[in-house]
Amino acid sequence: MDSMLINSYHYHMQEYVTAGELSQLCNLHVQTLHYYDRIGLLKPAMRRSYDGTRLYRFDQVYKLTTIRYQKRLGKTLSEIRAYMESCDVKGTLDDLKQQIQIVHNRMDELKVVETMLHEKISFIEQKLSGKKTVDPQKVDTHWFPPRPYIAAQGDEFQFGNDYFYVYPTVVFHEDGKKSFGVYVPDDFDKEHALAQLSYIPEGLYFCGYHLGSYETIYSSINSLRSLALEAGHVLSNQNVCFNIIDQFIEPDTNKYLTEIQILTNN
Repeated sequence: MDSMLINSYHYHMQEYVTAGELSQLCNLHVQTLHYYDRIGLLKPAMRRSYDGTRLYRFDQVYKLTTIRYQKRLGKTLSEIRAYMESCDVKGTLDDLKQQIQIVHNRMDELKVVETMLHEKISFIEQKLSGKKTVDPQKVDTHWFPPRPYIAAQGDEFQFGNDYFYVYPTVVFHEDGKKSFGVYVPDDFDKEHALAQLSYIPEGLYFCGYHLGSYETIYSSINSLRSLALEAGHVLSNQNVCFNIIDQFIEPDTNKYLTEIQILTNN
């Protein structure tokens, strides 16, 4: 026989259970029961006279199970208290229907997150494909169409928005200044209609890679610009840097990998 069923049967033979026994039965920390007692959410039926031990009626397990379930649905303790103080058949059915809608909304949100994570994996794998080493002298030219990104509006956006974890960070270096954004897919606005998108200009880009910390990236930028100028390219002042391996993926800054792209005006 299942041990939980045996325990339930054993406790059901008792009129009262202690906080420790109730917490064991419901797989809950005993301090949680003590807290519920202090705030009046689930008070013991009585205390043992000679030592003050909290004693709960066995049927209070149903109330505790309701609290646990409501918490799992994301309700606050205040909301749970209000629900339990006013619930009836109609109220319970209405609440359950509302929870179904909330679950559906969460499923939709998680589907979006799943798509974003697949896109992050695809971006990293595509950039790392066949790239065993990074040769600063090896450069390529590529034509790119306009590419969307979300411009950061100060550091609070950079660190407070999940986009900066899920999507690649793009950093713009120009005339000693830098600004940030997140590089998003071309169809990003279909799922995020309110997003304010900016666009990296289309054109021919001189492309290379930097391996190492952000603090040392300027040497790679300068080397790439020198190679481009030697090859006869006329360059924009802006350097566009895509973080491929960064602090979200690798703790060792020496292993950071950044793609540098410089728009040519040829």
